[in-house]
Amino acid sequence: MITEARKKDVFKNLQKLEAYQEIQNEMGRTVAAFNFRQADKILLHFALEEEDVSLEYADEGVFQGPEAVKVIVEEVVGKTPVKGEMLDLQLTTPMIEVAEDLHTAKAVWWCPGGGAVVKEGSEPEAIWAWGMIGADFIREGEEWKIWHFHYFRYIKCSYDKGWTEDTSMINRPNTPVHPLAKPTTYHNPYSPLAVREAVPACPRPYAVHEGTADWMLCRDKTK
Repeated sequence: MITEARKKDVFKNLQKLEAYQEIQNEMGRTVAAFNFRQADKILLHFALEEEDVSLEYADEGVFQGPEAVKVIVEEVVGKTPVKGEMLDLQLTTPMIEVAEDLHTAKAVWWCPGGGAVVKEGSEPEAIWAWGMIGADFIREGEEWKIWHFHYFRYIKCSYDKGWTEDTSMINRPNTPVHPLAKPTTYHNPYSPLAVREAVPACPRPYAVHEGTADWMLCRDKTK
C-alpha cells in the first residue's frame, strides 16, 4: 500500500521535473532572443515584478532593478543589426535544482559560442565567445521567470589567433562604465598566466532560496 507521504513525495518530484523542463525552455528562448537581437522578447523572460531582479554580464557590472535591466538589454541587444555581424551562443550541460518549496530554482549552463564582429571599413572578423550562465528563477503565477542572471565570460578572442594568443577583447579593468551599473561581482576570463577557477558553482539541493546569487561564487565544490 502506498502511504500518503509517499504520494506527496512522488507528486512533488513530478512538479520538480515539470519545472526543470519549463526552466530549460525559458532559458533556451531567452538565449535565442539574445542571438537574434530581440530585446523585447528577452525582457519577457525576466521577473520584472521583483525589485531585486538583476543582470550581470561579464565585466559590464551588475544591473539591478527592473529599470536597470530594461535599459541594459535595450541598449546592448536592441541595437539595429548590421550586415555580417553574428553572435551565436549555445546552451549545454544544464544543472538545475528546484527548491523544495517549488518557488525558486538555481541553474547553470555552459555556453560555447562563436560570432562575427563588424568594424567600420573592414571585413567581419570571426571570434570565439565562450562562457557560462548562472541564474536564479522565481515562480510568478504559473510561469518561471529569470530572477538573477550572470553571464560569466570565459573566452572572447579572434578565431584565427585563439584564446592563448589573443586576450585583447577581455583584458579590461573590472570597472563598470555604465551609469546604472554596480560593481562586477566576478570576472575572471581565461589567461595563459592564471589557474582557472571552478566558478560558477554547480547548484546543490536546497529547501528555500536565501535571496541572493552568492551561491554562484562558491569555490567549495564539496558543498
